[in-house]
Amino acid sequence: MQERQYKALVKACSINDTIFSEIVHNFHFKTEHELALYIRKRFRDLGVKPAYPPIVANNNQIIHPKPRKKPLQRGWLLFDFGCKVDDWCSDMSRTVFLGEATKEERRLYEIVRRCQAKCVRFAKPGITGSDLDIYSRVLLGKYKPYMRHALGHGVSKKIHDLPRISVTAADVLKTGHFFTIEPGIYFKTQDQEVGIRIEDTLVMHKRKPEILTLAPKHFIAIPFSH
Repeated sequence: MQERQYKALVKACSINDTIFSEIVHNFHFKTEHELALYIRKRFRDLGVKPAYPPIVANNNQIIHPKPRKKPLQRGWLLFDFGCKVDDWCSDMSRTVFLGEATKEERRLYEIVRRCQAKCVRFAKPGITGSDLDIYSRVLLGKYKPYMRHALGHGVSKKIHDLPRISVTAADVLKTGHFFTIEPGIYFKTQDQEVGIRIEDTLVMHKRKPEILTLAPKHFIAIPFSH
């Protein structure tokens, strides 16, 4: 493992955690666009650059949409953002709920959260990206058709790098690899569009990975009124 990369990514991921906490604990935002601007501003304040344009998605089944200026609505609010420290990239996704959620909405979130947690525990040196990706889809069960992207990817000075973590990836996870695990489900119901993703940046140690993005992953409902 490169010690310099490790220290840089620990710092970058802690910045992600800080900004997410600020947003959740002082939520006053009206649009996705306003939230994305806030994330960019906080990156500047903290002396870092974005690793990629921040994604903020309210009730959107598109995986990587551009932030919109229309008013936020009750429902899912997905964040996907990262920054660069010494050119090394962090990458994190969290999904919260605006307003009061139903039991079914909470159940959907738990499916993704448990999948992500079990995939982190399953990851170890020697397994392939394919092993890990296929395992995630088994965990999702009937929702696996709605995960329309790979489970993860390597991170470095590029936001997407080796190892590949997808259904067809033969790449083997090794000690010192920096990578993401990010299951998600995206679909449309009669009432709303659903987009839920939970993503961490990790580093593989000799026996198991260490999670570097430490922002909470339990179900978070933010008080909200139109």
